[in-house]
Amino acid sequence: MSMMTEAQKRDAYHEAQQILRLDAKWQQLMPGERKPNFKRVAREIIRRALGHTVQRNQAPLQMHGGLMHEHQPREAALIERTLKNGMHDPSILHSFQLGSKLQRHDEPREQQPKRYDPTDEHGSLPDFEVFSYDNSTTIDYPSHYEPGTDTYHSSVIHPPEHAEVPMPVPQGTRLESKYEAVH
Repeated sequence: MSMMTEAQKRDAYHEAQQILRLDAKWQQLMPGERKPNFKRVAREIIRRALGHTVQRNQAPLQMHGGLMHEHQPREAALIERTLKNGMHDPSILHSFQLGSKLQRHDEPREQQPKRYDPTDEHGSLPDFEVFSYDNSTTIDYPSHYEPGTDTYHSSVIHPPEHAEVPMPVPQGTRLESKYEAVH
């Protein structure tokens, strides 16, 4: 008995279905032409497909209790998709991706954040800059800060209010007009 993959077996069933559909649509083109036995052909294709054993296309999964990065990519994607389907608590997915909360906090951090101490006047506050937005003087929001010039640029570009349009016409030239002034 020979082996067939699941995809090959499925393709054989689809081929048999298409042949049976063709049986219903077949038309005689020449007078006296005999109709092919489509049902016998479809039956033979299905008989061959049923006679074969199915071989799995993929290697078996190697599931274990590790984190996402410890699994093979196919297994990790399958577990992640299963945990994302909404049937499980999202914390299970997070612990699969990142590890449990207890494991993450047991490991020493490289840099612990400083806690705010209200009694310390100088050392505990971070350096920061304040940009005050005043509606009476600032018309629009700043779009970006330019550190080299220490300026905030406007998000709106205003064209010059009065701009002289250069005319490459000699002085004293008059344009032709069909307008007649009536006084």
